[in-house]
Amino acid sequence: MKPSLSVSLLQTLQKGANQLSDEARHRVGDFVESQRTDGEAFISRGGKTDLYYTMFGWMLCYALKLPTSRKGREAFLASIDPGDLDDLHQTVLTICQMLHRLLAAPRFTPIGLLQWIDDAPLQRFLTAYEQQGSGEATNAMASRLALSTAADVSEADLLLHMQHETGGFLAHEHSLMPDMLSTAVALFALRQHAIRPRFDARPFIEAHWTDEGGFLPTLLDEHSDTEYVFYGLLAIGSLT
Repeated sequence: MKPSLSVSLLQTLQKGANQLSDEARHRVGDFVESQRTDGEAFISRGGKTDLYYTMFGWMLCYALKLPTSRKGREAFLASIDPGDLDDLHQTVLTICQMLHRLLAAPRFTPIGLLQWIDDAPLQRFLTAYEQQGSGEATNAMASRLALSTAADVSEADLLLHMQHETGGFLAHEHSLMPDMLSTAVALFALRQHAIRPRFDARPFIEAHWTDEGGFLPTLLDEHSDTEYVFYGLLAIGSLT
């Protein structure tokens, strides 16, 4: 049986982490730890505790096998008032609650993961993600492809043609350069349907990997964050 989309995402993220050397894995883990507060939440680029970044941080804790405090996670979740959240962040909260249960459980086999993970929250997240951009945006096309049970050939071709010769994917047809977010979601979506990209993405990913263990959004950026470590490992894990 093909794993659910949520299980596939976590497995792909874990695959990306497992492909790193011990030294590289420690560097990435140290960077992720630097973005975590004492209360088990993760900070935004502005340095403030953030629910959205915590979702990515907890997925990285799972993939990298970083220790976390159950009481700390519970306290953070209890501090969130769902009534203050918009629809997207309510979905993010649901995913965080699911990840909290997953992190509290023993390390499961892929089959065992299925009883802990509900696919609906990730599907809602990707649908909202797709609706944030235009229909021709790479993240929108990748979200539609990832959510589909069978590959739409025309959609897949459009996505493939968003790949730059450097190996990265452009966010839009007229983007000046490829970026890590677009590259990660495109590679993951293509992998769900066993479709190979036109160019090898490894050189692009390596060029965006920092000495501190993070991943840059683009080569014009100087700083990474938890979200982009997620995209970096997802991209690595999505390589065929």
